[in-house]
Amino acid sequence: MEPELVDAYLRRIGARRPEKADAAALRHLQERHVLSIPFENLSFHLNESVPICVEAVHRIVSEQRGGCCELNSAFALLLQEFGFRVAFLGGRIYRGNQPSSQTGHFVLRVETDEPSGAGPWLVDVAQGSHSRWPLRLDLRTPQEDPHGTYLFSDAPEGDIDLALDGVPLYRLETRPRDIAFFFPVLWWYRTAPDSPFANKILCVRPLEDGKVALTTTGRVFIRERKGQETIRQRITSEEELREVLRTWFGIRVDRLPELAGLRSPQFL
Repeated sequence: MEPELVDAYLRRIGARRPEKADAAALRHLQERHVLSIPFENLSFHLNESVPICVEAVHRIVSEQRGGCCELNSAFALLLQEFGFRVAFLGGRIYRGNQPSSQTGHFVLRVETDEPSGAGPWLVDVAQGSHSRWPLRLDLRTPQEDPHGTYLFSDAPEGDIDLALDGVPLYRLETRPRDIAFFFPVLWWYRTAPDSPFANKILCVRPLEDGKVALTTTGRVFIRERKGQETIRQRITSEEELREVLRTWFGIRVDRLPELAGLRSPQFL
């Protein structure tokens, strides 16, 4: 990336430029990213392209938003700029008690420059249940995080399961993948009738003391604090939806997804 774009990225997430590629710097960068940039799937419902890598960085800087492939691919570039060693790992999201058959998520395996050789680390800034801090991939004991207790366990065929507070999140491959491996995943999300993104709007942003989220078709806004709902607002107009996106997520869009249905008669 150009130096000016790196600086703009750091300003957008409110992060300090690291002096070295160590675990403390990685933790700072991930925490600032998670708390600053929401995970969302608006592009799927606005007929927009889904940018990857440098193009994704431009979206984060200018629009402060992005989905799985956008956020993690962009963050990988930022980490590499500061000397972190990064690889992409594929993951299968758990649907109930089983991981999906589709490799529908990818995360970052990050190595730092540590005298103790600590790591490698799992870094994920692009999933609604991701941790705020990096997680040690080589540990099989509980790891405490502001978002809960995470636990890795060995899975069949050399894979690794990750659970949050006892609930399985996704199953990871340990084999590194090229970024191009995930392009068909994006196509599937955009076109498959059974895509989990096809019929709902997602927008999630963790906060220091909880999170905010848009659910279903973007008609319900929820604010949680310490695991308890403090706000549940039913959105009944386009202006309300724009205001929620702007106020709570920092997102400004020229158009709103038709899926929200806010132009239908019951909302006029």
